[in-house]
Amino acid sequence: MLKFKFDNFIAFIQNKTIKILTHDLVDIDGLASCVTLKYFLTQYFKEQEISIYFSEFAKSTKQYIRNLTKKFPEFDFSFSKSFKASGTDVILIVDTNNLNQIELNNNLDLSNLGIPLIFIDHHYLGEKLEKTKLNASNLIFENYSSTAEIILNLFEYYKIPLTVPLKILIIAAIITDSGFFKHGNNRTIQNVSKLIGEDINIQDIFFLLKNEIDISEKIAKIKGMQRVKMIREGDFLIGISKVSSYGASVAMKLINLGFDVAIVLSKEENQYRINTRAKKAVCINTGLHLGKILEEISEKYKGNGGGHDGAASLTSNIESDTIITQIIEKIKHYL
Repeated sequence: MLKFKFDNFIAFIQNKTIKILTHDLVDIDGLASCVTLKYFLTQYFKEQEISIYFSEFAKSTKQYIRNLTKKFPEFDFSFSKSFKASGTDVILIVDTNNLNQIELNNNLDLSNLGIPLIFIDHHYLGEKLEKTKLNASNLIFENYSSTAEIILNLFEYYKIPLTVPLKILIIAAIITDSGFFKHGNNRTIQNVSKLIGEDINIQDIFFLLKNEIDISEKIAKIKGMQRVKMIREGDFLIGISKVSSYGASVAMKLINLGFDVAIVLSKEENQYRINTRAKKAVCINTGLHLGKILEEISEKYKGNGGGHDGAASLTSNIESDTIITQIIEKIKHYL
């Protein structure tokens, strides 16, 4: 299966000018996947024009870049903050399957450019993509813990060696996107194990990932704990809270506090955002998949939603209480 998918992918993009894009507020997996993918393609094709476009990085990603560049001053993080469609033959969409999550500096609509789009991602596919004409060259594997692992497989399959900084990038992406292995599987650990050797110390990577929490995030977490409401469904506990920002961090804090499922509402500019988290054991034992639930509800309310079984989010302009009520009811169905 991988051989067929990879060969199809390579054949499609050969001799083309390529642009690599990812979601806004780029996380470490999005960063690592784009940077390592560009390196792979430049090594494989040699002469093709390949560039990366990033809009805005998440705070933790900015800190990680600063830490990594201190350790490897010569490492190439070059990218563009100005997207131009002219002269582009194919666009690779990395670490998201939702075009609405991509912010372009000139507000271009990627779906109307007439340029082939290839998705490389590990999130739940959802009906919104299944209903479109999917490119046969897409690399979408939901059973992977991170997109970086898909890129790692490309290096392995085509026998292209990884540099030490690239290995560290991929390891950091796997660790963070799997929630430090909480949402991972055997493959997740095996992939990290393959990358670690005498030239890489796992503790050094944890140090690079160390991120000082600023005062605003601390306040958000404290307020989130103060406002939490608890619902008991059998032996399971659902925590619901509201904050003005850092909804994902607050949702994870609720899980660490002891809730089996967490739902956190925040309002970002003119949109409501709902972040959800669930313990991996709960997902495995009950069949709960937050990504599927939020994708289904987002379609109903013309929003954008999706993600993994234990971590998903939804954005919408619709009044949030109605949506949260439906999310809770669907979660209860599994519990």
